[in-house]
Amino acid sequence: MLIERERDLAAVETLLGRAAGGQGGTVVVEGAPGIGKTALLAEVRARAAARGLRVLGAAGGELEQDLPFGVVRQLFEPALRAAGEAGRAELMAGAASLAAPAFGPAPGLPGEVERGGVVHGLYWLCCNLAERPLLLVVDDAHWADESSLRFVSHLARRLGDVGALLVLASRPRGGGEDTLSRALSGVHPQLLVLEPLSEAGVGRVVRDELGAEADDEFCRACARATGGNPFLLTEALASLREGKVRPVAEHAARVARLRPDTVSRAVLARLSRLGPQAEAVARAVAVLGAAAAPRRVAALAGLPMARVATLAAPLYAEAILAPGREMRFVHPLVRTAVYGDVAGLQRAAGHKRAALLLREDGAGPEELAAHLLHSEPDDDPWVVEALRGAAAGAVARNAPEPAVAFLRRALDEPPAPELRATLHAELGRALGMANRPDEAGDALRRAIELTGSAPERMPLGMELGWLMLQTGRSRAAIDVMRYTRSLLETHDGTLPLPLQAAFAMLDIITIRPPAVWLARLDPLLPSLTGRTDVERMLLSIIAFGAATTGDRPAAEVARLARSSCEGPLPARDKWILVNMASAALAVADELTGSLELLDRGIDAAVRLGNAAEFRYLAVLRSHTALYAGHLIDAEGDGRAAIELQEDTRPQDLPLAAAVLIDALVARGALDEAQRVVREGDLEGEQPMDTLVAHFVLLARGRLRLAQGRPSEAAEDLLECGRVLDGGGYSNPNFAHWRAAAAQAQLALGRTAEAAGLAEEDLRLSRAFGAPTAIARALRVAAQLDPPTALERLEEAVALTDGTPALLERAHALVEHGAALRLAGRLAEAVDPLRQGLDLAARCAAAPLAARAGEELAAAGARPRRARLTGRESLTAGELRVARLAASGATNREIAQSLFLSMRTVEIHLTNTYRKLSIGSRQQLASALAG
Repeated sequence: MLIERERDLAAVETLLGRAAGGQGGTVVVEGAPGIGKTALLAEVRARAAARGLRVLGAAGGELEQDLPFGVVRQLFEPALRAAGEAGRAELMAGAASLAAPAFGPAPGLPGEVERGGVVHGLYWLCCNLAERPLLLVVDDAHWADESSLRFVSHLARRLGDVGALLVLASRPRGGGEDTLSRALSGVHPQLLVLEPLSEAGVGRVVRDELGAEADDEFCRACARATGGNPFLLTEALASLREGKVRPVAEHAARVARLRPDTVSRAVLARLSRLGPQAEAVARAVAVLGAAAAPRRVAALAGLPMARVATLAAPLYAEAILAPGREMRFVHPLVRTAVYGDVAGLQRAAGHKRAALLLREDGAGPEELAAHLLHSEPDDDPWVVEALRGAAAGAVARNAPEPAVAFLRRALDEPPAPELRATLHAELGRALGMANRPDEAGDALRRAIELTGSAPERMPLGMELGWLMLQTGRSRAAIDVMRYTRSLLETHDGTLPLPLQAAFAMLDIITIRPPAVWLARLDPLLPSLTGRTDVERMLLSIIAFGAATTGDRPAAEVARLARSSCEGPLPARDKWILVNMASAALAVADELTGSLELLDRGIDAAVRLGNAAEFRYLAVLRSHTALYAGHLIDAEGDGRAAIELQEDTRPQDLPLAAAVLIDALVARGALDEAQRVVREGDLEGEQPMDTLVAHFVLLARGRLRLAQGRPSEAAEDLLECGRVLDGGGYSNPNFAHWRAAAAQAQLALGRTAEAAGLAEEDLRLSRAFGAPTAIARALRVAAQLDPPTALERLEEAVALTDGTPALLERAHALVEHGAALRLAGRLAEAVDPLRQGLDLAARCAAAPLAARAGEELAAAGARPRRARLTGRESLTAGELRVARLAASGATNREIAQSLFLSMRTVEIHLTNTYRKLSIGSRQQLASALAG
C-alpha cells in the first residue's frame, strides 16, 4: 500500500488519461534512494494496464551503463518478441526499420544508417506501438546508458502528438551536470518530487508493522531517525522487530540510534547470520548484476546449483534477494551494501572471473565488456581483443558512447605495442561518431604519432582532416591537411584520389582560389571514368570549380556535373557529390536537373534517418528552388532546415538562415526575414574564413536593399564581392552580388559605380553563357542606360523563354512591360505585364506581383485580382505536406519523409482542406493544379 502518494498518483492519472486520448507527455519522478520511486512506478503500471494501455518497462543498472541501447532493448524487445514474426515486421516497417541496429546486426538496411537514424527509427517504432496507447517506464534512469538516453531525449521532444506517456524515475539530478539532465535539456517534463513521509505517515507504517499500540513518541523517533524514507524505515523496523524492541515511549532513545548508515550494517549482519555460502551467493549476484542467472551465480560462487537453490529461500526470507526465478536484490541499496562490503581489488577480480565465466557461457562481447570495465588492467591480450570486439559491436549498433569506454579500457590493459596505433585510431573514430571532436582529434593525432611509415600515416591524417572539416574547425583542418601533404611529399609525391578530394573540399570551404585546386585536379580529368565513388566525387568537384570561375562555358560545366551524378549516389559522404554537382548544374542553368539531384540526396537521407544530411540538402534545395522561382518551396525547405536543429551540425545554421532570408525577401516578408537575421545572430560582423560567409552577406545585403537601407546593403554586397572576387569566385551566376550591389549604388546616387558593376556583370555573364545570368545582367543594366533599356529587356525576355527560371522570367517581363509603358507604348505593355503578373503570382513573389499590378493600372489595364484563397493561400509547410498527400503518401509516410510528427501533418492537411475548400485527400491533386 502506498502512503501519502495520492497527489503524485492523481497527477500521473491525468497524464495517463491524456495518453489514452492520443496526447503524450513526459514525467520525471525524482527522489532520494529508498523514497519509494519503484513502488510508485509499480502502481502507475498497474493503473495503466487497467486502462488498457500497453505497458513497457526497463530499469537502468550500475553495471549496465555501458551496454549499447541497454534500456532501449529492455523496453522494446519483449513487445517485439510477443508480436511474432509478422507482427514484428509490421512494427518495424517504414522508418522504424532504421531502429534495427539497436537490437542486433541489420544487414538488410539500405546502406549505412547514421547515428541519428537509429533514434529516429526508435521514435517511429514507438509510434507504431502507440497505435494502442502506450506507457513507457524507465526506473533508475540515472543509470541508463548514453545511447538509450539519446533516444529518450529524441522521444521526449516529440511526444505531444503521440499517444504515449514516458515516465522516468531518477535520483535527484545534478542541475544539468548528469546524463539524464543533459538528455532532457530544453524539454519541460512534469516533475514529481517524492517527499519523505510525514510523522503521521511514519506512524501508520510503524503501527502496521509493530502493532497498533505504538506510542506517538516512539513513532516520532522513527520519523526523525529515518527522515521519513520508506525503505530506511522498513529496514529500521525490521531491526527493531528482530531485537524485540517494543514500540513504546521508553524505547524511543534506542530508535534514535538507527541512522541511515546503520542500514547497510543491518543488511550485512543479516547476511552474515546465513553463513559464508549465502554470502558468496549474494556477492556473486552483486557482481553479475543483470547477468545473474542461477547457473552463473553458482559458478561464480563456486557452489553446486542445488546448493544455490537451497540458499535462495533464506536470502528471500531475510529481504536480501527478491522472490522469483530471477536472482536480484530487493532494492538497489541492499545491492550497494553487499557490493560495497568487498574490497576494491577483490571486486575487480570478481568482475574478471565473471567475464571469463560469461565467455565460457557464450555471452556476447558487450556483456563481457561490462565486467571487464570494472576489472584491473593485467596485460592480458584476451581482454584487449574482447573490448575491441565489444567496441566494434557498439559502433555497428550506432552506439559510440560505450565503444569509447571499451576502447579506453583496452588501452589501459595495455595492448601490445603494434596494436596501440590501431586502438587510438578506433577510439578517435568512435569519439568522432559520438560528436566529441576535440577528444577525437587528440586520439587520431596520437594514432598518427604511433604510426611508423608515411603511407600508413596519410589515411589517418586524412581522417583527422575530414573530422575537423565536418565539425566546422577549418583552421585545424588546414593544419592537418598541410601536415598530411608534407607526409606525401616525403614519400613519393603521388596524391591518392581520396586525398585529392579531401584537399579540394578544404580549399573550397576556406575560399582558396579555384584556379589553384583546379590546376591540381584538371590533369586527372582524362583518367576519371566515373566508375568509382571517389572518381565521381572528383568530377563533381571539378564541375563545381568550373562553375565558380566561369572560365568554361555553361554547357561544359553542365556536362561535367551530369557525368558525376549518373548511377547510384555514393554510400558515404554522398552530400559532397550532391552539393557540388547540384550547385554546378544550377549555376549552368540546369535548375530542373539540380532539383532532381537534390531530391535524390534528400530521399537517401530520409531512408537512412539522417536528419543532419536532410537539413543540409534542404538548405541547398531551398537555394536552388529560389532561383527556379519556387518561392513557397524555397521557404518551406529553409524553414525545415532552421527548425530541424536536433542532431544536426550547428555550423550549418548560418547557411540555412541565409537561404531562408532570401526566400522571405522575394516573397515580401521583410519583418519575418529580419527576425531570422536577429535569431540567427547574423546582425554583426561575419567571420570570413569560409565560403558560407558570402551567402550570409548576400542575403543580408538583399534584405537591407528591400528595407530601404541602401548604404548598409552596399556595404554588405561589396564585402561579399571582395571575398568572392579575392578568392577567384568570379562567375556572376554563382553569386549575384554585382546585380544587387549595382541597384544599391544606384539607390545611393552613385550611378558611375552602379554602371561599372552592371557592365562587368553583363560581360562576365555573356562569357559564361548561362541565359538566366545574362538576362539578369541585362535587366539591371537597362536601369542604368535608358536609351538601350527596351532592347536589353527584349533580349532578357527572349533568353528566359522556356527556361525553368520562372522568377527571373517574371522580372524580365514586368520590367519590359514597364519600359514599354514609359515609352508610351501602352497597348504593347499590357501583355508582358499580364504574363509577368501571372508568373509572379505563381511564384508567390508578392512585391513583384504588386509592381506588375501597379504598372498594369498605369497602362490603363485592369490587373488580375489577388487570390486570397486556393494554392497561393497555403503556407510553405502546408504546401509541402499537401503535395506529398496528393501523390498518395500516407500521413505516416509524410511525417517520416519530412521529419515531422503525425499531429503536425494532420494539422497541415486540415488547414489545407479548409483553404482549398475541399473535403478529402482525393481532391488534393486537382485543387493544387488549379
